[in-house]
Amino acid sequence: MKLTPVLFYTFFKELKCYDKSIESYTSAITLTPNYDRAYFYRGFAYGNKGQFDRAIEDLSEAIAINPNNDESYYITRGLVYGRKDQHDRAIEDCNKAIAINPNNAFAYGVRGVAYYYKGIVERAVSDFQKACNMDDKLGWCEMLEEVRKKK
Repeated sequence: MKLTPVLFYTFFKELKCYDKSIESYTSAITLTPNYDRAYFYRGFAYGNKGQFDRAIEDLSEAIAINPNNDESYYITRGLVYGRKDQHDRAIEDCNKAIAINPNNAFAYGVRGVAYYYKGIVERAVSDFQKACNMDDKLGWCEMLEEVRKKK
């Protein structure tokens, strides 16, 4: 089996070896400074460690290198913004992700969470409904029902 960046990160993530992952992707960035995926995965690791500002820096760098390549860059940065209670920025990033791929249920779900925390329940319900209809592997339908109960 060939060790790809995704498998490499998944391995360290499963072991919760975020520091080792960060170290490895830092080495990759040193060797290839425009390697957007290395910035993405290192940012993801920083986010998992609760180092949100560093995560945003790296995710923003990945986006700057390759702004239209992958909606997951925007969704992940949106998640981090949400963890920092910067819900407007989370919504902006999810909007960009949806513009790249309007069929990504996760983008709608994350945006729905941001709307919910902003108190814009109708938009949260709409986004959770879209996410639920597209792909419910992450429990968007259950979230939808919970939010509807609280309306």
